[in-house]
Formats: sequence, C-alpha cells, structure tokens
Amino acid sequence: MPDDADRPLIGAVQPPAVHCMTLNVRRRVPRPADHPDAWERRRDAVVALVTSEAPTVLAVQEALPTQVDDLTAGLGSRFEPLLVGRGARGGGEQVGLFLDRSRLEVVEQRTWALSRTPNRPGSRSWATSFPRHAVAAVVEARATGVRFTAIATHLDVASPWARLRSAELLGRIVRERGLPAVVMADWNSPAGSAPWRALAEAGVVDSWGRASRQVGEPYGTYPHYGSPRVGGRRIDGVLTTTDATVERVAVSNRRPGGVWPSDHAAVHAVVRWAS
Repeated sequence: MPDDADRPLIGAVQPPAVHCMTLNVRRRVPRPADHPDAWERRRDAVVALVTSEAPTVLAVQEALPTQVDDLTAGLGSRFEPLLVGRGARGGGEQVGLFLDRSRLEVVEQRTWALSRTPNRPGSRSWATSFPRHAVAAVVEARATGVRFTAIATHLDVASPWARLRSAELLGRIVRERGLPAVVMADWNSPAGSAPWRALAEAGVVDSWGRASRQVGEPYGTYPHYGSPRVGGRRIDGVLTTTDATVERVAVSNRRPGGVWPSDHAAVHAVVRWAS
C-alpha cells in the first residue's frame, strides 16, 4: 500500500470552488466479519475517506437505512443528510446527499422516480425489476450566493432501456429547473455510453474531460475490492451543466486503514460557477 494511502486526493477546497464526490457505498449484506464486503469492516473506512476528503457535496448510492444511520453518526453535525429510500413511502435502499452545512444552505429538496410517472414515488417503468429514483437539493453557497442543484441517483443495473430513458428524464429535469447543476451517480454504464450521451445532449456533461487537472490515475470505478485498473471503465461519475468550470477530477484508490471502503471507487470533481 502506498505511503500516502491515507492522505486525501482532493481535500477541502476554498470558495468559490465546490468539491463534489460520489460513492456507491455498497448495500449491507450478511458476511463474515473479516470479509472484504462486510459493512462492519468497511464502515470506518467510508467515514475516514469522506471526513478526510471533506467534500462540499457527497452523493451516495445503495445505502440501507442502518448504513445511513452509521454514516450520519460517523460524519457528525458538519454534514446534513438528505436521503430517501426507493419505496413508495420512502423506505428501503436509499440514494441521496450529505451536504456541508458550513458552506451550503438547503433551499429546496426534491425526489423523482425514474419512471414514466416521476412524481409518483416507487413507480417503475422500462423493465426495471425494482424502483429507481433521484434525490435533489437546490442549495445556495454561503460564501458566494450561487445557487445550484445537486442530484444523486443510481441507474438500473439490468435494463439498458431504463438507463437511457432515466438519463433523458434527468436531462429534462435539469433543463426545466434552469439552474446550474451537478448530477452524481452510479450510472451502471461506462462513460461515453448512451446514457452519458443523452445527458450531454441536454447540456449535462462528464466533468472528466473538461478538467484543468487530473489528480492520480484514470482508474476504472468498479474494482470490486481489488486494485483499480488504469484505463478501466468509469461507471460512476460527476456530470455538470456546461456553465461550470472544472478545476480537478480524480478517481480514488484510497484504502483508509488498509481497508477498501466499497466495491466501487469514489469519484471527485472540483467545480465552480460564476457568481
């Protein structure tokens, strides 16, 4: 393990920059305590990763309610949790945001089903086996007064049709709201594929190719508890509206305390919008 494995790749940033981070935390499943996938083994590594990187906006996917409780307690009062389950009443596996209270004020919170009836929680379309959804917050940066929409989501793993239609829906949502936006997700499809192209057509583009600086190697984002592969598929990503300036991007290969936080790698982007 490299000597700098416990050092942040990005860390805290100064306004007007916004550090956006997305991580599929991998849902908790019964495992022996020493198994790489055991939540009891990974929990402290996730907390250490997030607290050391100090994102302004963190998007998480695949978090069960007990995991959200663990993260909320571990991250402390600095972060405001805005997470919603995918069920009709908001229960079950959650997607959402942790927002740095010292830098951001929440103006509005919204949730949409990724379906033909986005305003109906828990609804399904396009051959998905269970509901998918997106959780958003309109936030105002305390230092600059800039308002933007932060969206966390998780596209379907099985249906390419659902991934494309969901991406098109997200693009429409961003356009209709008319604010600068960052959309963070486990896209379950690689950068450059149809869902990413559909979002780009709506003006929501991959931050990776627009960054002034790439920190570290261009790793794939699904190493599954192995060493990330340079040039591997980026199925997780931070996308922004074209009015954003992207300063830095990174895919994390960090193992706090020698433990992989998840089967996915975290993705970072430092962006800013004009006041």
